Amino acid sequence: MPSARRRVAVYALLAALLGAMTGGHAQARSDAAASDRAGTAPAPVAAVDTGTREFVDPARSNWPGTGRRPLRTMLWFPAGAFKAPSSGGTGDVRAAIGEASLSESNGTYPLILVSHGSGSRAAHMEWLARALVASGAIVAAVDHNGSADEELHSRPTPSDHFGWERAIDLRVVLDRLLEDPTVGPAIDRDRIGAAGFSLGGTTVLWMAGARLDVDHLQRNAPPMPPAMAPAIERLLQLPERNDAAREAQARAERSHRDPRVRSVFALGPAMGFGFTAAGLRGIEIPVRILVGRDDPVTPPTGNARVFATGIAGAEYVELPGERGHFTPRTPEAMRAGELAEVAASAVEFFERTLAPRGTP
Repeated sequence: MPSARRRVAVYALLAALLGAMTGGHAQARSDAAASDRAGTAPAPVAAVDTGTREFVDPARSNWPGTGRRPLRTMLWFPAGAFKAPSSGGTGDVRAAIGEASLSESNGTYPLILVSHGSGSRAAHMEWLARALVASGAIVAAVDHNGSADEELHSRPTPSDHFGWERAIDLRVVLDRLLEDPTVGPAIDRDRIGAAGFSLGGTTVLWMAGARLDVDHLQRNAPPMPPAMAPAIERLLQLPERNDAAREAQARAERSHRDPRVRSVFALGPAMGFGFTAAGLRGIEIPVRILVGRDDPVTPPTGNARVFATGIAGAEYVELPGERGHFTPRTPEAMRAGELAEVAASAVEFFERTLAPRGTP
């Protein structure tokens, strides 16, 4: 492991990166809403119901040390999959599945875990979730970031700063969903995938077996934005006085591979410059990496192309446009179309890689 002094420099660079990414994700959040208005899903979304679950990780504390780490989870699923009040396709998460039970006539479904970008929320990935559900999957997205109090009123948040912890979030949510008396029986345990955007893209690559190299990150990360210096300094000092942060820091270079996940789809993954070929060699499942050629926050060079080169057999798709990290240069009228192409790519990828075993 690197010395404590080197770790400080490394985490400073990581926090700087996440701070820079936050602005990009503010754009992506508004675009997700725009894409819903424009109907980006490749099939009618009226067939989609929604629900919520309030999970916690019993093994990890929240950042204030006042309880367990919260894992608030949004669910999207084919209408009729459960005997539950229908949301009518409105996306109203109050139509939670509650006391519902699996509809006997529908069997089981593949499950796709979804990870949002830094500074964002699970709900902002609805444009992708609805497309995946329309293809016949259950989708679960966790809020990696908690409330302002839970995130110590920090921006970037500790949950984004210690980004590898997000892979643990997804693993625990998967545990809880499989145990859930309503949702668990509906999941085909042999057909589980994961998809993510930006830092969420990196999150699902961690789940696939990517391992961060903090020395490599230190040597290759971009310079720190001066405007973020006060927030970064507070995050750097956090492990000195916060047990949860100290424990998270110790997990930076570990493998977070979850063998239950059969394939992953990463849109505009971040932090490619923190991973070496050796750190990506352990990924042995199907991976598709998609990125916008003009992505201003996680440009292909140093990010998506690093992952695509280092992961054996990875499918690499580079499309024109910004593809999620939108700026004013992409008119709002074009954004829904760009996201629709991304969603269609994810649907095709998972239909193929999560097909029942033995399917030709």
